Amino acid sequence: MKTPATPSSGTPHPGAVPLGEAGTTRSEGSRGSAGPGGASGAADSTDPLGPGGHWPLLRAGLRLAHAVVAHGVRDEREEEHESLCALAEAPAFAAFGPQEGCTPLERGRWLAERVVRGVQQARDTAPPVVPGGLSGAAGQALVLWCLHVAVGVPLGELGAAQHGDIEPPLAGRDLVQKIEGRMWLSARPTARAEAGIRTLHHEVQAALRDRFPTREDEADAELARAHFVHEWRRLAHLGQESERHLLILLGVLAPAPLRVTFLAEAWGPLPGPLRDLGTDTYLMALALRRLLDRGVLLVTSRGDTRLVALPPLMQPLPSRCLDAPERRRWNGLALRFLGVALRGDTHDPDSWPEWRDARPHVLHLVSLAEEYGEGLQEAADLMDRLSVFHRMRDDDHDAALAAADRAVRLFERAGVPAPVAYATYLVNQAMAVRAVDGPAAALEPMERALAVEEGRVDGDHAQTLNLYASLLAGAGHVRKAAAAFDDALATARRAHRDTGSDEDAGAVVMVLNDYSVHLLHHSPEQGTTAQDVARDVLALLDEAESLGPPGGYGTEQIMLNRAEALRRLGRHEEARAELERLVAACEEWDEPTLLLFAALVGLAEVLDDLDDPRHAQVLRRAHEVDDLLDT
Repeated sequence: MKTPATPSSGTPHPGAVPLGEAGTTRSEGSRGSAGPGGASGAADSTDPLGPGGHWPLLRAGLRLAHAVVAHGVRDEREEEHESLCALAEAPAFAAFGPQEGCTPLERGRWLAERVVRGVQQARDTAPPVVPGGLSGAAGQALVLWCLHVAVGVPLGELGAAQHGDIEPPLAGRDLVQKIEGRMWLSARPTARAEAGIRTLHHEVQAALRDRFPTREDEADAELARAHFVHEWRRLAHLGQESERHLLILLGVLAPAPLRVTFLAEAWGPLPGPLRDLGTDTYLMALALRRLLDRGVLLVTSRGDTRLVALPPLMQPLPSRCLDAPERRRWNGLALRFLGVALRGDTHDPDSWPEWRDARPHVLHLVSLAEEYGEGLQEAADLMDRLSVFHRMRDDDHDAALAAADRAVRLFERAGVPAPVAYATYLVNQAMAVRAVDGPAAALEPMERALAVEEGRVDGDHAQTLNLYASLLAGAGHVRKAAAAFDDALATARRAHRDTGSDEDAGAVVMVLNDYSVHLLHHSPEQGTTAQDVARDVLALLDEAESLGPPGGYGTEQIMLNRAEALRRLGRHEEARAELERLVAACEEWDEPTLLLFAALVGLAEVLDDLDDPRHAQVLRRAHEVDDLLDT
């Protein structure tokens, strides 16, 4: 099935209505009023709906659709089939509908059904008809044309069929002349008729887009603009503020697909009408489907993930309907929306697919926040989490550092409203600096974080001290690192005594493990000192193991460190058993990890110490895991 593509409409119409006026709800059929995307006065040859544009083709296609309906009403099967085949070849509808794998009758019937739907929608969305006089001519003719095409009523019988739809009733040749002569067949619509023609044009195209990808109208941006303005006014006329707000939100975001789940999960910061959509899955799905059918939305899938976006040429248009204060307000709303939609812990791999999809939106909104000088605190938080995402997910250390630096600058520009958050941003900046420039360069931002946290006694501060100790060790300051580990452990133990929380218990376990690694790494492997350090390490690890349930946080690291301490004490069989349990646990994850590689290397060394011939086999497995990690 081919993707629809818009035929070129030639030169854009020079008198299009500015988008700033798109929110008005004035009657499109009133005297002197131009239709969406049109201007007062007779249309010229450059108008997409004028003699050289789409209107003659659309008019011919509509008359073919009417022939199908009329033959069907009169049960003239042979003539109906001929009309269906002719409709299938109509140039007006060449870009729409099934193109392959169907017969002309099937294609013609698909087109006829949706053209009828389009003219019925045009009738429903026509402006109020003014009884009598020429000021209502466009609306009157449009209602009559809908009856003529959708219901199949002959022109001569419309006088009776339309009774009750408009006033005063019209009949006979006067009616035929009003529709055929004055408006439709002339192909040179007057200003009074233009609004009706444009309404019908857009409604039919919206119906034809049903269940098919929205066209991007790359051949004619003016046509896409006129289409959007028409839909924007139509939503205002119908009171569909929630759908207008949805278009604004998507327009404020970057021109990239947005996860539909965000709309259902992060509705809290959104304005009332849009919040109501977010709290009701059915209403949200209905709104998305309506906008998709009308060609102002693109819905795509990536596996099981549904994504939604505006067509590229329409992306900037909703924001142009807002004045400057409203644009700033909506940028703040969108920042808070993403802040809720995206998970805060970007260390967690489960959050990475969401952040990958949202990254263009984050960067776009943060740039606008910098330009407006508003929403800086929310922008800083998003950039900090993005920095961790880059550091943990794809090892893009330069991007991680750029995001971390930006987070700190934004928060400082906002006046550092929350010191606790500021310290976190500085710690993540230090981690990003370490990855790019080494541990020595990372000491400065880490010491700034410690200065902000001075006087705190909690698990977070213990973790900051622990990271500082690791940086000192990496920079070659072994004694200072040991002292910092002592401070970190004392702080973590005190915080856990005060709260007894699992989170603070986890902080103690983390410091005990990291301190154990430091002691093992900076002590001799053999001799009395090595054994004394190994016994100290086992005591630390026993404490770590006592703080959590079996298999809890840090269990695997405890096992690895314990095996190394046992080996240094000459307890090789115990070390072997510990490493075999660790390898078995890591293999259950069904993916290569650094911990599995380290466990295999340690096991191979212990087996070699024991003269166990299996050590070569285990070493080969370690090389296999290393190769997988490199890829």
